[in-house]
This record gives sequence, structure tokens and C-alpha cells, in this order.
Amino acid sequence: MIKLVKPGFVVGKEKRFYDFIKNLGPEKIALISHVTDLDGVVSASVVNKVVSANVVKFVNYNELDEKLVKELKEGKFAKVIFTDLMIKNPVFIKEIEKFAEILIIDHHPAEFDYNSDKTVFINAKGYCAAYLCYYLFSKTQNLESLDWLVACACIADFQYTRNGKWMKQVFEKYGDEFVIIRKMARERGVFWDLTENLNLAIVYFKPNAERVMRSIGNEFRNIGDLENFSNAVRGELFVIEKKFDMEKLNFNDGFFFEFECVFPIKSLLINKISRKYSDKTIIIGEKKGDYYSFSSRRQDGKIDLNLLVRKLIEGFENGTAGGHPKAAAGDFPVKYLEEFKKRLKEI
Repeated sequence: MIKLVKPGFVVGKEKRFYDFIKNLGPEKIALISHVTDLDGVVSASVVNKVVSANVVKFVNYNELDEKLVKELKEGKFAKVIFTDLMIKNPVFIKEIEKFAEILIIDHHPAEFDYNSDKTVFINAKGYCAAYLCYYLFSKTQNLESLDWLVACACIADFQYTRNGKWMKQVFEKYGDEFVIIRKMARERGVFWDLTENLNLAIVYFKPNAERVMRSIGNEFRNIGDLENFSNAVRGELFVIEKKFDMEKLNFNDGFFFEFECVFPIKSLLINKISRKYSDKTIIIGEKKGDYYSFSSRRQDGKIDLNLLVRKLIEGFENGTAGGHPKAAAGDFPVKYLEEFKKRLKEI
């Protein structure tokens, strides 16, 4: 068995996690994870392998609201598990605590410690949520059949340094080699191809991430028919990457790019661009109705993007922003777009 690297948990205690799992009974369980990327899908896959939730639901941040609370209450769920979701509203948690016990496993910067008599909150930096779930739930059940899938999530989320020893052994187990080049994982090999196909399939089916989760088997490289759909997204992504090369706008130590696409490719696009320009701040955006959505990346870590994006939208009514030091995102009403661009130039 490949030895797991123990995360340094900044919030929460492992014992409380094990007590929560040990006390799971016949009550209805809802498993809720992030819809936008592979980390959210794999986190849910790992957790559901153990708990067999009555409902698996994938959501975006704007869906962590009163409507979801009502849905959980009316569904008579007594246990609610959240994975890969940075929950910013304490009231949201308090409302669910009125009728259910909660488990939160996340890796985003924790703005609040939600631990209480009704809630177990586990958080660690430098690891993707899927790895945290795998580490914790592996103590309750043998999950080695999913190690390759968790490794793909680590690659997709750029969270593979602190658990590098584990990653190296997983790669070797399946005949691949884990190589770091200028602090980035090598972009070729079996695991890279798998990760890319899974990422693109999530984009194709979004917001139906459950379709992707159902297609993934336990055996290595078993992703069902997902590659057929990933190829369609791959073609669109190629075209827009070429547009970036021609249309990107310069600002101090970085590039800004606006785009349109039939597929929701923003995260994939910026990840590819940021790997190419690892020493630059990359910000890309797109209009979504009355709102403008943007993402940012900075692979060398010289600028804290979590702080930068908050500053960029400071004072924008109904604007939200945040994330990690190397990857952050946000949105705001379209009426502030010109001011946003002005602030970019003043960075």
C-alpha cells in the first residue's frame, strides 16, 4: 500500500471527522460538491464510495443559498457533506444546522471556522480537496482503486507539491513518471492525457457533473465514453488559445483577455495559458448576462491573487472575489467593467 502524506490541517480535528463517519446511520445523507472542475467531481466520487449518499448534488457558489437550505430541509436530510466548496456565509451553515449535522472538507482559504456541536469542518492548504477526502476516508475503507483518479485531481488543481512522494509512487504504480519542470508537472504522459480528457468532459456536460462521475470506473484509465465528448471541447479550446495570442492586452506584469465560447472553458483556458506564462499574472473574463465573470492565475506565486482580485472589485456592489494565492476568481455587474479594466492598468 502506498503511504499517504498527512496534510497539515489548519482547521478541524481528524478525530471529529472519524466520529462523524462512525455515527452515520440510516438517516438520509446529501453529498454536495463543486460543479466546475475535476477536484469537485473526484472529491464526491471518493466520499460517495464510502457513504453512499442518498443524493449527490453538484453546485456553483451562487447556489449555496436559501433555496438549497429549503431543498435539504424539505428532503429531510439529517447529514449534509460539502466538499471542495469555500462557504463564505455563516448564516447558510447555521440554517442547515437547525435540521442536520454537517461535514465540510475543503482546501480554500478558510474565512470562518465552522466547527460546532453540529458541524465538522476540515481544512488544509496545499492539497486539493480530493486528496484530503482520499486521505481521510482511506482510514475508514480501502480506496486504493481510486488513487489514480485522485492523482488526476491533484494535477488538475496544481496541488501536487506537498504530497509529491505519494504522487510519484502512484504514477510509478501505473507505469508513468511524475516529473516536475520549473515547479510544474510535466504536460505529457498517461496521467496528463487522462486529466485533460476528464477536465474537457466536465466542461462538455456542465452543469451535469454527475454524468461524468457515473462514467468513471474503478480501474485505471476507465473513463467510459468521456473521451468522445472531450474532443469536441478540445477543438474549441485550440481556436480560442490562438485568439489569445493575437488579442491579449498587456498590463503591468501580466495579460488580460476577453473571450466568448459555446462551452464553459474559462478555467481550462486560463490554466493552459498560465502554464505557458508561469511568471505572469493572467486574467481572463467573459460576459454572462448582466454579470462579468473573471479568473486569474499566477503560477510563480509572486503575487497573492486572493488579495489582488478582492482589491480589483473593491466597492463594486454585488461583486464577489476570492480564492487561492495562485488562483482566484470573481464576478461583478457588467456596469463596472470599464472601471475594472482601468484598475488592471494601474496594478
